[in-house]
Amino acid sequence: MPELPEVETVVLILDEQIKGHQLLDHSVYWDKTIVNHQELLALHGQKVMRVSRRGKYILWQMETSNIVIHLRMEGKFYKLEKNAARNKHSHVIFHFDDFDLAFNDTRKFGRIEVSHDLDHYFSHKLGFEPWDEHLTKEYLRDKAKSRKVHLKTFLLDQSVIAGIGNIYADEICFKLKLSPFTRVHHIPLYKWEECIESTRQVLAEAIASGGTTVRSYTASLGITGRFQLQIHVYGRANQPCHTCNTALIKSVVGQRSTVYCPKCQKRI
Repeated sequence: MPELPEVETVVLILDEQIKGHQLLDHSVYWDKTIVNHQELLALHGQKVMRVSRRGKYILWQMETSNIVIHLRMEGKFYKLEKNAARNKHSHVIFHFDDFDLAFNDTRKFGRIEVSHDLDHYFSHKLGFEPWDEHLTKEYLRDKAKSRKVHLKTFLLDQSVIAGIGNIYADEICFKLKLSPFTRVHHIPLYKWEECIESTRQVLAEAIASGGTTVRSYTASLGITGRFQLQIHVYGRANQPCHTCNTALIKSVVGQRSTVYCPKCQKRI
């Protein structure tokens, strides 16, 4: 599933490609992809004012409302010439003034929805963005102090920090030098400050590299991820640690595949 850096990469490209263009119509070939079809119809004739991101969600700011897109497992966008042949996995095609934009989704898990109030839409779904000034060591300490979950599970909780997924949770734990099995209520305040710094650095490096193309995800509008070249632990089970040369261990945390260094990453 694309995580924050991959979504940010797509957002930057989409903003360049579709901002200022008028949405004339759309065609639907898998009904479940569109959550509220009639509200999307009401946006025909409007221009895309801006493309942005909240967590792993892509936001198209239209003139009177917002189109919220979640790529889920396999969602991709392809910019097409007008009336180009449809790929069988393109379940929604947006018809703009000068081009078409296909939403391609092999697994059919992606969703597209119109929201008139983004604050309300995300209020119970997402915590702070990684670079939000309100994301502080005290905030994380308070979120964690009464919970006995593992650190990786905590990082994956979108209601705490928005946008972190399996790949980057492993990388953040490695950079933090903490085992993904560390219970968060044991983590001291100073380590939460380090957690924020590590999260921001890992995600910023991934964004600068265009995200990662682990599995089948690609930024289909022109950028291919290169962060896999910088990955320290994710997907590297039984390979030597880049720091100490110890063989990395593959395990499971909260039903999620996890790789870590048993020497460098300690439990508190």
